[in-house]
Amino acid sequence: MNCSKSATSGSWPPVSLKHPEADADQALRLDPRLSDWPGSGTIVVAFSGGPDSACLLHLLAVSQIGRPIQAVHVDHGLDHGSALRAERASRMADMMGVPCQVEKVQVRRSGSIEANARRARYAALTGHIGAGDVLVTAHHADDVAETMLLRLLRGSGPSGLGGIPANRRFCSGHLIRPLLGWRRKDIKTYLQHHGLSSIHDPANDLVSMDRNFLRHEVLPLLREHFPGCIQAFARSARLNRAAGEVLAELAERDLDQAEHAGPRLDLGGLEGLAPYRQAEAVRRWCLRHGRTPPSGLCLDEFMRQVEQAAEDRQPALDWEESRLQRFGNAIWLRPRPKAHEAWSLPWDGTGILRLPESIGWLQFSAPPAPLELTVRSGVHGERLRLSTGGRQAVKKILAAAGVPPWQRPDWPRIWYQDQLVAVGDRWLDPAFSELLQTQGLRLFWQSELQLQ
Repeated sequence: MNCSKSATSGSWPPVSLKHPEADADQALRLDPRLSDWPGSGTIVVAFSGGPDSACLLHLLAVSQIGRPIQAVHVDHGLDHGSALRAERASRMADMMGVPCQVEKVQVRRSGSIEANARRARYAALTGHIGAGDVLVTAHHADDVAETMLLRLLRGSGPSGLGGIPANRRFCSGHLIRPLLGWRRKDIKTYLQHHGLSSIHDPANDLVSMDRNFLRHEVLPLLREHFPGCIQAFARSARLNRAAGEVLAELAERDLDQAEHAGPRLDLGGLEGLAPYRQAEAVRRWCLRHGRTPPSGLCLDEFMRQVEQAAEDRQPALDWEESRLQRFGNAIWLRPRPKAHEAWSLPWDGTGILRLPESIGWLQFSAPPAPLELTVRSGVHGERLRLSTGGRQAVKKILAAAGVPPWQRPDWPRIWYQDQLVAVGDRWLDPAFSELLQTQGLRLFWQSELQLQ
């Protein structure tokens, strides 16, 4: 593990607790000011122990704000030195008079390690934020430049190129980034002025990672040829955020015209809009349902396929844990599909039957005389007798009703005396329907699938 000289020795020099306003380097203030931070609960600091978070934690420790401060170090466990860094970070915080809790997380190794680590980190931090609390991170102006370059290379629009917001809602509290006006060199100067050491994470040197490549290879060249580029990135971020807010308001109005119950977007409601407005509406729609939108390039290509595909085609876009898919004259948003697993449950009808995952539950309007029922997922070749038309293939019944193909296997099939007698609560075998009527019963199926 590579650490600063003081950190390598296993200890840190005494921390200076002078009030920051006495220091000349405090021409750089926290923005927003501490007195303007929302809530009155705990200030939770995402504390890696690196230079940025060491600077931030020290600023807060000497601030005399009058609110409890809690440091949280997330141990990603990606290398053998992570546990030792976590221990040293905890000691650093303790020397500043701030308690530190270490959270060890599991980072998925497939896909982007950077993105997976970030998701795991924020998931761990979520557990520390209650109503009135504030999570603070040490992102600064150089981070804004890196983020904008990454998103520019990924084809982001104004919202993505808005950089890193200084203040936003986070869980039941807020997320504040008060160092966005600082440069990396300002943080280094602050640490030197106060005799503060920091921990070096060797992962930050890996130029195989996109952000590290920009930080170590690209931005130094840009700064050499364009000395004011960091400030220019910051200004562009502010302008893009403003433009993004206007577009977000427009997209929300577009969505109100197109969204149906459940995660389904009517293409007719988007008809006549410019391609960019259609894509922006879909992006905002993903956010409305709590999902991170796909990249701009992927979303543009998906929308192109939706526009050009024949009516019987079903273009789909998979990313992270989500899928966008056209079916009929709508775009559907759903979890990324997994291999379908068959299921089967016995049921006597006297109570509520809970079905797997989001399939919901079944219940009769009143407890019947006990029945020997089996409720299970769909199988190939099954047929249901209807009051008109004799026995029909369940696959065709569901398709004619407009049920999307991916939902069809999970519509519950109810079997009685070795016969398929119901599909959900919508199609019942006439003999089974008559049996229920003689007892004054109705069958109810409550499910998210029916809402879509």
